[in-house]
Amino acid sequence: PDVFTIGFVGTLKPWHGLSTLVDAFEILCREHANVRLLIVGDGRARSSLKADLAARGLYHLTCFTGAVNHSEIPALLQSIDVAVAPYDNVPNFYFSPLKIYEYMAAGLPIVASSAGQLQSIIRHGETGLLCKPGSATSLANNIAKLMVQQSLRRKLGRKARRYVLQH
Repeated sequence: PDVFTIGFVGTLKPWHGLSTLVDAFEILCREHANVRLLIVGDGRARSSLKADLAARGLYHLTCFTGAVNHSEIPALLQSIDVAVAPYDNVPNFYFSPLKIYEYMAAGLPIVASSAGQLQSIIRHGETGLLCKPGSATSLANNIAKLMVQQSLRRKLGRKARRYVLQH
């Protein structure tokens, strides 16, 4: 309970912005104590992600679950304080927003890149926070805001869940 957990759920692919997430995590670790990163999923970027975290001295603050059954996702989401979707700035960006809807259904506050259809799913300041795609500083600043503003985390999570249930 004393550790603030940043969570990512999904396939570990380069275009998911995982290098941006590691950069943002490093910024956050320099400025805040008791923060960790939970990576749920597997994919071809896993080994490079682990190596990058180890090279920065952040591997011990990161938990990798590997691939998990879908039935395990709800319990893992409950251990997350803020969920992230840190996509890079990719032309003609499109992806399946399933992870975003799962985050929202779980009542989690979200920090996601303002890319593609994410801009129409997440309303900045209401159902989540949007950051500049590919910007570790923007991602870190938005996560830090949620770290210190517990009432904003609760509000965003509540409104995100309500949005999913209504739509």
